[in-house]
Amino acid sequence: MFGNLVYYNKERVDQYTALITGQPVQTDISEDNPSVGKATNFLLECSKFEELLQDRDDFVDFTSGFQDTTITNIRVASIIRATGEIYVPEAFDMVHLIDEYKPLLLSAVKCKDDDERQMLNSVFSNTKAKVPLFCELESECDYWLGIGKISQRNLMIDYTDLEDLEGTEVTIIARLESRKYHKDKPLQVFDIYRDFLGLNRTFRKQLQQNHNGNNEFESIIVEEDYLGLEILAIY
Repeated sequence: MFGNLVYYNKERVDQYTALITGQPVQTDISEDNPSVGKATNFLLECSKFEELLQDRDDFVDFTSGFQDTTITNIRVASIIRATGEIYVPEAFDMVHLIDEYKPLLLSAVKCKDDDERQMLNSVFSNTKAKVPLFCELESECDYWLGIGKISQRNLMIDYTDLEDLEGTEVTIIARLESRKYHKDKPLQVFDIYRDFLGLNRTFRKQLQQNHNGNNEFESIIVEEDYLGLEILAIY
C-alpha cells in the first residue's frame, strides 16, 4: 500500500482491531502531534488492519480479482475493500458554506433572549456534524453507488481538496451497513438537521412544520439503489 491517506476513522479501526485480536489497542497518537506524523502512523495502522482482515469470512477484497462472491451477496456488517471514485454531492456545498461562516452568522442573528441565544449556539457548535460522501464503485462491485457519512475531523486533507480527487480512482475500506433499493419514491440519504446540525427529533419536526416541508436544504436524496457504508479508510 503506497497511497496517501485521504480519510481514516481511527476510532472505528481501533474498535474492529480489538475485536479481531481480543486485545485493547495501544496508541500513542495525540491530537498535539504534527499532522504529517499522524498521517504516517495512521497509514501503518491501516496497513496492519488490512493484514488482520485477510482470510476472514466477514471480509471481501474486491480489488484482488479472486473474490468468489458479488457485492449483492455478501452479508451486511462485512468489511469490503474496493476501488472507485469519491465526491461530495453539490447539494451539500451550500450547507458547508454556512458551516464555514458560523461565527459571522451567529453574530448577525438577533435573538429574543438568552435562552434563544444559547439554543442557537448549541446548534452551531455541534461537533457531530457529518458530510455525505458518494462512492462510485468499479466494475468488481457491479458499479454500485456507495454512500457514507464521514466526520470532517477524520479527513487527512482539507475538505476543499476533496474536489481535486473527483475523477481519481481511490481505494476504499468500509463496513457494509445496508442495501437500499429505489422503487417509486426518492431515497433520503442525508438529513441536514439530523446528520449535520445534530438536532433531536422534536426540534427537527418543529423546523419541518415551520417550513411546510419546502426547504430544499433539508435533505439529500437519490433515485437509484445504493449501499450504506461506514467508511473506515480511503487512500
